[in-house]
Amino acid sequence: MSEAKTLAVIAGGVGGAVGAFVGVAIGGSALSVALTTSVVALVVGVAVIASAVIAGDVEFFASADGE
Repeated sequence: MSEAKTLAVIAGGVGGAVGAFVGVAIGGSALSVALTTSVVALVVGVAVIASAVIAGDVEFFASADGE
């Protein structure tokens, strides 16, 4: 698995876990929990990827042959 794919999986996992925690903690209707979970998961996932890119740990550029 390439670095980009690995990072995407990690970001998704972290974002989903944090999003679910916040969604349940806030509570309310099932729809509001789902929306809160989705928004927080997206924000956290993007933040994880952005921080790795800024730190220079991951390059999201591929050569013509896909490597």
